[in-house]
Amino acid sequence: MAPMITAEAVQRARAFVAQNARPLDQAYLDHRLAATAGSAARVVAELAKFQTTEGGFGRALEPDVRTPAPSAIATSIAFQYLRGIEPWVPADMAGPAISYLVRTVDRQAWVWPAVDELVGEGPHAPWWTPNLDRFRGYALNPTAELLGYLYAYRAGVPEDVLDRVTQTVLAAVAAAGVIESPYELMCCMHLAQTEAAPAEVRHALHRLLMPSLEAADAEDTHLDLLRLTPTPRSFGYEVVRGGLERQAERLIASQAEDGGWRPTWHAWNAEAHAEWRGVITSQAVISLLAHGLVAT
Repeated sequence: MAPMITAEAVQRARAFVAQNARPLDQAYLDHRLAATAGSAARVVAELAKFQTTEGGFGRALEPDVRTPAPSAIATSIAFQYLRGIEPWVPADMAGPAISYLVRTVDRQAWVWPAVDELVGEGPHAPWWTPNLDRFRGYALNPTAELLGYLYAYRAGVPEDVLDRVTQTVLAAVAAAGVIESPYELMCCMHLAQTEAAPAEVRHALHRLLMPSLEAADAEDTHLDLLRLTPTPRSFGYEVVRGGLERQAERLIASQAEDGGWRPTWHAWNAEAHAEWRGVITSQAVISLLAHGLVAT
């Protein structure tokens, strides 16, 4: 039997977010609970505070990267928020972000490094030191996810950029065989779940992702199966369902007395830790509701 969180526990989580989370995450949770044009506009207004003059996003949108400068990783996170408020995504926010990605793609490797040397302009977690050898040279994380956003908002995206990045991603997935990194797997799943991506791209990804989903380790604290397959209708849900329900049971049991959840990783910075608590708690409520795991 699937685990269920009580309605009272959800209310405590919502109260935690209202009292402790960033205004962005407060607005986003409110929108996901009751989506309207007005609630989407609140998300946009808060997200705009993280967009830079270059069009990309920074300013600690990713709490562990606290540089004011834009980065690929922060921009990918911005598009995750935007995907959550469709169909109310404003062109004057998405367009400049896409232009930033087109300008900053590495035109030799056809990838986006998650961060660059500008990460040093602010505090950052030690794992965000630039390293071009990390994550298969970034061919999957974050490039696969960002490719999905280029397809979703492709007006003005040069065809050669789409083609070259697509080939880079598909070659990396094929070479990997089984994707063991939870972050690479999440990025590939974001692309596979992008309806605007060409059918042949999504079908190729589906074939290559199946063995990775079958091998996914539900005990890995870095792997969030509830977000990997965001609803029971998502591609791959039946493959990971057993592990997802075990993770949901642990998630429900680990809710803190104050109603929130805590990161499972080292708290390198107190401000980042506090912001992550708000992000994780809002995500937990959204995921549990989306999977029907809230007792009525």
